[in-house]
Amino acid sequence: MKEEMKYEIEKYAEKLGITIEQAQADFDNIVAQHSLDLEDENGFKIARSLFRARFGQQVAIKKKEENGDKEEFTGTTYTKTATGFFYAVEDARDWEERNRTNLLAEYQRDSTASLNAGNVAVAVQLSDGRYEVTRFANDELATKVLEKIPDSAMAVDDDKWIIPIDSRKAWGSGQANPNYGKPLPAENWSRRLFFVGKLDEGGEYQKYQLRMNGPQCKDFAPNTFSWCSFTCVPNSNNASILSARKDGSTVSSLTYLDSDEEIINVIQSTLADSISELVALDAFHSDNSHKKADERMMITDGNVTGMNLQQTANGNQTLFLSDLNIDYDYDGSSNAVACWVPSYVDIDFGIGSNVIVCGRTSQGTDKETGELRNVTINVLGLYVIDRHGSAEVVEAPVEDNFDWF
Repeated sequence: MKEEMKYEIEKYAEKLGITIEQAQADFDNIVAQHSLDLEDENGFKIARSLFRARFGQQVAIKKKEENGDKEEFTGTTYTKTATGFFYAVEDARDWEERNRTNLLAEYQRDSTASLNAGNVAVAVQLSDGRYEVTRFANDELATKVLEKIPDSAMAVDDDKWIIPIDSRKAWGSGQANPNYGKPLPAENWSRRLFFVGKLDEGGEYQKYQLRMNGPQCKDFAPNTFSWCSFTCVPNSNNASILSARKDGSTVSSLTYLDSDEEIINVIQSTLADSISELVALDAFHSDNSHKKADERMMITDGNVTGMNLQQTANGNQTLFLSDLNIDYDYDGSSNAVACWVPSYVDIDFGIGSNVIVCGRTSQGTDKETGELRNVTINVLGLYVIDRHGSAEVVEAPVEDNFDWF
């Protein structure tokens, strides 16, 4: 990418108060949506122009929100009602969590080096209840007494805290970072949801991404493959992107609907390029594993031949899917495909049920043999076509309190 574009992406992120990764994703989506070739000078200029236009619109929205103006922006970005169904819901991600964990570990290893690196400030509570805060910035150690410390502070002793601070003195372009030396937020949540629907009553079904930021997205995990409607803000530069309203109205407006339309028909017509037969999963993974995350979404169906609802270390439950129409190989490995199902996806069916799952494929390597393991599915959406029985929960045995031998 041209250096001048990297600079503009950094400025975009800086002015809108978002991460560089989020700004880069906005630029990448513009390029993808309009099929632009960045190696072509004209294609690059068009992409840059669209990116700048999006920035202007986002600034206008941000100013209205900062001024407390509740009136909707009536330009090319405005609130609409989306009607359709979610087919995949990613887990909410706190972009600060890993950073905070690393900073705490670094401080515990070498507190002096951590402070002098400018990554944290150290706060000590005084006898009068105030805090003496020490920070290294602009090549000098400074101390200041504050009435309170930010919510992002992490306790390291009874009366001592560390405060993660922005240690980036300048952006990669050399432009000064206005947040240098200031506390980082305690949390920085985001979530992506994948949706098939319409924004206009007479429109055609199409694929969308709903993007959410802030605390509101932590618990927003709508049912997948259930007809619903919600309010959102369409992206004027990328017709496939929807944004959640920052006032929380997207979450509160979610309404589940009854519909005469067959979801399977809509899946087949709108998501055909993501559909793979269960027996062709290896080929799908091989063809798509190199793509961006949002382009690796796949949909398949199968019969549930096993399940384990005891959560794994990362909180997933496990389903095993098989295609009942293929021959079983008694001499080979199991034909069942392991599906890792997050806790926010409800499993209310039993073995023998026929289901559709949507997610991304993955494939690990056996550490002992170096051989590739079977392809598995990280499930982000699930739809029951034919329900049998109920979920079988395996519980740990309860020990009786009596003498045995």
